[in-house]
Amino acid sequence: MLRTREWLISALLGLGLMSGIWHSNAAVAAERYTNAVLKGDYAVISVGQVGISPQAGVSVATYDGRGRFSGITIQDVPGASFGERLFVRSPFGGTYTINADGTGTGTVTTALADGSHEEVNTVLVVTRMATVAGAQVAEEFFFMREKLGSRTGALLRSVATRLPDGGKFTNASLSGNYVYTLTGQGGPVPQLGLGTMNYDGVGSFSGTATVNLPGGVFGERRFVTAPFVRPYEVSPDGTGVATPPGESDIVFVVTKADVVGDIKVGKEVFFIVRELNSVTGNLLTGVITRLSD
Repeated sequence: MLRTREWLISALLGLGLMSGIWHSNAAVAAERYTNAVLKGDYAVISVGQVGISPQAGVSVATYDGRGRFSGITIQDVPGASFGERLFVRSPFGGTYTINADGTGTGTVTTALADGSHEEVNTVLVVTRMATVAGAQVAEEFFFMREKLGSRTGALLRSVATRLPDGGKFTNASLSGNYVYTLTGQGGPVPQLGLGTMNYDGVGSFSGTATVNLPGGVFGERRFVTAPFVRPYEVSPDGTGVATPPGESDIVFVVTKADVVGDIKVGKEVFFIVRELNSVTGNLLTGVITRLSD
């Protein structure tokens, strides 16, 4: 009987302790996830899921920690004529609300080329936190739009990554040895690629690309490897272009960076090739990762 009584007391104390821990964690969560966790500059990459035509985009946005944001987006979408592709650059702004559990809602208003505005509801979830200057902020969050892309019918999957405070983006932001992976989106024939590249920090990079493409007969696949040299330009907001003469336009955004001196040095970059690949019909997107100086 004594042991039973001691066990009950111990169990009740344990339940009380666990209840206290649960309430403590809930309080921490309630304090941790507020509008204040979205504050600073974020790089955003978006890739369309399914749809009648492939779509991808890069954006940069500034969140004020109080429920508002603004930025610029560049989307790769079909043009007015058959087979034409465009990079459409549009400013946007909106509001957001973060719930105690790290989920949230928002409204994005985008200025369209014809002077009209498109308003879209979004939902989001914080996927990674970090401590910046003693405060908890969202280092990464995922969000999705309610509406399908008006030109593509695609459902956009978007990931936002916080860029570091301080420093600036220049051509020196891309310097050293990098590797990249390439993925074909939306085409009838699968396509992947990989390669290495070296950025000189002043506006030129070179490397070698290896792409998996269809062969000469049905069902055959082959690796095609070729060297390349391209110019590049990094804008102050972390977006940029890399378009060699006679080839398709390429846009990119630096998604991860370290501040070295007064320069934001890119650790990871997401890019989009404007034109669909002539062999596979894919919209090509890729990720570039820095290896060394």
